[in-house]
Amino acid sequence: MAADALIQCRVTPEIKALVQTLAQRDQITESALIKQLLEVVLRSSAAGGLSRLAPQRAARDVRLYLRLDPTDGLLLNERAAARGMPAATYVAVLVRSHLRNLAPLPKQELVALRSAVAELGAIGRNLNQIARAMNQGQRGGD
Repeated sequence: MAADALIQCRVTPEIKALVQTLAQRDQITESALIKQLLEVVLRSSAAGGLSRLAPQRAARDVRLYLRLDPTDGLLLNERAAARGMPAATYVAVLVRSHLRNLAPLPKQELVALRSAVAELGAIGRNLNQIARAMNQGQRGGD
């Protein structure tokens, strides 16, 4: 069934910030997070006596089970923890990025990369100034 109905509501800036944080942590959109939350609440309400909702199964039903060497499992947990996400989510992000030829970088790593690129640019400019001065016959101490 196509999801073409829209639900809107206004929230406080604090709730909006919390939703953004949770969505970024799970590497999903805010809309997907809200949709998951609504499904959980509606299912729990249905279990409490309201009319039973037919569960909507999306393409996310594909499950993959794998066994890891214990040392690989430790490495997986370390890398996932370093990115602030559960190990299963980290593996899903890796598989998705590989299948779709994406190169996702967590926000902290992207900020660090941009900073390093900016610093390399500054170093390059300094080297160009030194080379220009040397080619014009100036000394470094003048």
